[in-house]
Amino acid sequence: MPDTELTASSSRHRPMSGDLFPLRTLILAALMLASACATAAPAPDRSPLADIPEARRTMISTPVHTNVPIWYVRPQGTPADARVVFVMHGVQRDADRYLREWSDLARRYGFVVIVPEFTKAAFPGADAYNLGDTHTNAGQEKPRSAWSYAVIEAAFEAIRSAEGLTADGYVLYGHSAGAQFVHRFVLLGEGPRMQQAIAANAGWYAFPDRRVDWPYGLRNAPAGADPLSALKAPLTVLLGDADTDPDHSSLRRTPEANEQGPHRFARGQAFYASARTLASDTSAPLAWRCALAPGLGHDNGVAAKFAVTLITSQTSLPEAGSPCRTIAPVN
Repeated sequence: MPDTELTASSSRHRPMSGDLFPLRTLILAALMLASACATAAPAPDRSPLADIPEARRTMISTPVHTNVPIWYVRPQGTPADARVVFVMHGVQRDADRYLREWSDLARRYGFVVIVPEFTKAAFPGADAYNLGDTHTNAGQEKPRSAWSYAVIEAAFEAIRSAEGLTADGYVLYGHSAGAQFVHRFVLLGEGPRMQQAIAANAGWYAFPDRRVDWPYGLRNAPAGADPLSALKAPLTVLLGDADTDPDHSSLRRTPEANEQGPHRFARGQAFYASARTLASDTSAPLAWRCALAPGLGHDNGVAAKFAVTLITSQTSLPEAGSPCRTIAPVN
């Protein structure tokens, strides 16, 4: 089933100052302190989805966000040291569907899949989810602990504790609106325990460019935005070469978005190209990769099979910093 993306308003993103990029170790220390202050997750609901016996649903609370639903599957027989994969849903906020689309892959490839649910009631609009909930309605920047991005590390700690997992990091994948979440998560220096990020078929981007205003670039971006540091993050831009509808009902068509390209496929290539240009111009290392998915339109269920290739097969990874390369999905 295709995803759609909600157009974001700009009212909550007035220019703000702040270019400080906190060290990942300091962020981790702060998050561990926040985890100690957070409300412990209650016992998970057993089999909230009748067709997925291993499915669980629990609630977590951070110092700011309370009762955030977290869906997950730990397949039977999965060892304590299994890989942990976060999956960020689209604008419909349908975490249950995303869990269904990933649960069989989790069984076959032996990983734990976690799908946070950013409900429309608690995280209204694209600003509060896709763009990280970094500003108040009046345009004032919130502390990092109040950003929606903060839910990821808290959920990782909660599920790891509840399931007795020993993984020291996680993969962060998002499709459509979820890819908006993921790539800005990377650009703002979030996730000290994130080991791999995959942004699939985002509708528009924050380019690693200080000449372009947030949320299309990093000028006046929230504190922590450092483009050269972000280039070192293990981000893969996953693009469906059939996601090319310039008239898609949910494709953002502001002048700034249209400058990025006519459709999602073109915009994703332009985003990755901007990172390569920045790395070349500054002689900075670039850890980003670009993977092309042949025949993939705007469909998370199909995109997931290409993402699992990136997660499980190191030999299939495009070379960091190299031109976009076609990959194959898992069966």
